[in-house]
Amino acid sequence: MKISIEKIDKNQQEEIIIKCHELDEEVLQIIKQLQTNNNVLIGYDGDTIHRIRSENIYYFEAVDNNIFAYCKDKVFELKQKLYELEEMLEVKNFFRASKSTVVNITKISFVQPSLSGRLEATLDNGEKIIISRQYVRVLKKRLGV
Repeated sequence: MKISIEKIDKNQQEEIIIKCHELDEEVLQIIKQLQTNNNVLIGYDGDTIHRIRSENIYYFEAVDNNIFAYCKDKVFELKQKLYELEEMLEVKNFFRASKSTVVNITKISFVQPSLSGRLEATLDNGEKIIISRQYVRVLKKRLGV
């Protein structure tokens, strides 16, 4: 794949043009990455509103129809649905680990087998997350195992 960059005047609008033979999975992934350029989420801590960079989030969890973002030492409530976060952040190393959890792969220290074909992931902050049996294959593929 050839990449060309052209410097333009400040008064011209920036644009990205993709020329391809067919709209395959690789091109769709590039488009998705470009569209999810914004990697800052809005989190709530009581009445306080915080801007949270996605790379600082260890995992998201759905609890009683509320979505929480777990960072190193703080938890924020989010307004998005879990499936929206999963779709939005899939290209940024997040994956569905269970029905109620989406995990940042870059925050996983190690993974070990658990009961009934599940995996237990230990995160950099020491927290343990269970990877459901149906998502084990997804994690192994994303890790290249």
